[in-house]
Amino acid sequence: MDRIRITKDNIKNWPKFEALLSDGKIRFDSTGRLRYLHGAPVGDLIQIRIDKKGQPIFQEIAEEWFDPESQKAKDFIWP
Repeated sequence: MDRIRITKDNIKNWPKFEALLSDGKIRFDSTGRLRYLHGAPVGDLIQIRIDKKGQPIFQEIAEEWFDPESQKAKDFIWP
């Protein structure tokens, strides 16, 4: 299963995430990693199926995730 990481170079291919970036709901950290405002990284994307029009459908998966109200989120320091 291929994983795709969203980067500054390819975010234009992912309109949902490009809109979140434009709306200020996610941003890139100093290392170029895309993160939600509470610090959790945006997960990689995996293709889960093909729609009726033949377009791939992707889902975000994450190895690291935390609740925006958690202590980890409160203690997070942006790199």
